[in-house]
Amino acid sequence: MLAIPSADFVLHNSLFLIAHFHNVIIGGVLFGLFAAITYWFPKAFGYKLDPFWGKCSFWCWLIGFYMAFMPLYVLGFMGVTRRLNHFEDQSLQIWFQIAAAGAFVIALGIASFLIQLVVSYRKRDSLRDTTGDPWNGRTLEWSTSSPPPSYNFAFTPQVHEGDAWDHMKQNNVQRPLTGFLPIHMPANTGAGIIIAGLCTLLGFALVWHMWLVSALTFLAIIGGTIYHTFNYKRDYYIPAEDVARTEAERTRLLANHV
Repeated sequence: MLAIPSADFVLHNSLFLIAHFHNVIIGGVLFGLFAAITYWFPKAFGYKLDPFWGKCSFWCWLIGFYMAFMPLYVLGFMGVTRRLNHFEDQSLQIWFQIAAAGAFVIALGIASFLIQLVVSYRKRDSLRDTTGDPWNGRTLEWSTSSPPPSYNFAFTPQVHEGDAWDHMKQNNVQRPLTGFLPIHMPANTGAGIIIAGLCTLLGFALVWHMWLVSALTFLAIIGGTIYHTFNYKRDYYIPAEDVARTEAERTRLLANHV
């Protein structure tokens, strides 16, 4: 919006900029992040989040968000600039007070989310997902157990539609129960995170002209990369017996659920 020169001429450096930035970041990114956490949490950890505290967090965030930032839109249109430590016009105070109350409600939303994590962990047995598909999902990740096994799928899924898992359920496609084979897996290695950390340190040192640190870090990156090329233990196989045992346990859980 502020890329429009005529609008930017009026709104530049005003509180409108603050409101608009947070509207995009919170409304467009953070709310989506919360939705994703709620949606995929049972897939990652095997139990759903407590719905009561989730609703508390949602309503506090939604109400507090509008209370906190809509007044800043109004102030921005009135020409109030940012980064000032006081304002002469006391008629503006009410808008700041509403925004402060909104920030407090947002704090309640943050606290509700943290409480939700703790309560959900303590109630994890009653919130346990034994189906792998608590939301009646449409995509393939919901066809695995929650959390999924290290190999994800015992066989490569045959995908014929965009929403493959929903298509499988509609056509009553059965899970394979026999014929399992050893699964080829990549081995764990710390090389990636170590080299990434060294690269971060190199960038920091270069920005601040720390030449000795830069040189040593650069050499460490080159040496670490070359050393990693001699790591030939990069894969392993999960025996077919282990795969069969894991799939049999999932079959048992599904039977108990029905």
